[in-house]
Amino acid sequence: MRRGNVELIPGKNQGHYPYSNSIFIDEGPGIVIDPASDEERLLALKKNPGIGIIINTHYHEDHFLYNHHFPEAELWVPERDAPAFESLETILDYCGILGLPDEETWRSYYLDRFNYRARKPERKLKGSEKLRFGKTRVEVIHAPGHTPGHSGFWFPDEKILFLADYDLTAFGPWYGDRVSSLEDTIASIEKLRKIPAEVYWVSHGEEIPRAKVAERFEEYLRVITAREEKLLTFLRAPHSLDEIVEQWIIYRKEREPVYFFKFAEQAMVKKHLENLLRRGLLRIDKNGGREEYIKIVKD
Repeated sequence: MRRGNVELIPGKNQGHYPYSNSIFIDEGPGIVIDPASDEERLLALKKNPGIGIIINTHYHEDHFLYNHHFPEAELWVPERDAPAFESLETILDYCGILGLPDEETWRSYYLDRFNYRARKPERKLKGSEKLRFGKTRVEVIHAPGHTPGHSGFWFPDEKILFLADYDLTAFGPWYGDRVSSLEDTIASIEKLRKIPAEVYWVSHGEEIPRAKVAERFEEYLRVITAREEKLLTFLRAPHSLDEIVEQWIIYRKEREPVYFFKFAEQAMVKKHLENLLRRGLLRIDKNGGREEYIKIVKD
């Protein structure tokens, strides 16, 4: 898929984890956004026409998977996510992994499976920053929530909006890092849906035409509401955090590897619990030596 000098490179596994789609900007020494799609294609582009800049939309592993193939290219990343590219300790901290019993498993996961290499970015991108590569204009769209620095990219001449990990899939948004934000996720989705693109490219999945995007945005936001409703229904009776996690409200069923998905399930459920507590819809009761969440029934 190509418009002007901007091309979407589909990721393997239909762009699903552990891969993601990439964008190639064919201007001079090329530019690749999120080099985590198709290793052979990316290495071919490195040979011809060459890759001068790699840009990451955020610090997640399925977006920097093949960064290590481009040590000679400049690395540009969102300003608020930059520390995670500079230090493995920082990315583990941002993800909420430091101090966990299986921390060493996660370290190996990043280093061996996803080729994490600590590196100081050459440029830190700010929201609304306007870039120009030859004839191709690009605007950085800061869309936090998924991560603090998560950014999309708007190509005004080609009318392409790259939504990155706000991918409008049936699973819904993901906000499972320690530094993720449910509230910022909702605000970012509302912000992105107002940009008048003709086509919408995403990190995971296929191109979305303008005719279908309004419905997809609505369905995407409804997933958040549905998660909250399921949680409140379950908490008509008091339950501990562990009991809530076992309901698999986010992932809908237990998945393998269990340690990976249970970690994400708990992290995202906690975001909902914190949000509901702030809104006065839940309370925490003490039952012996454990905390239990329960829905507040108002008269």
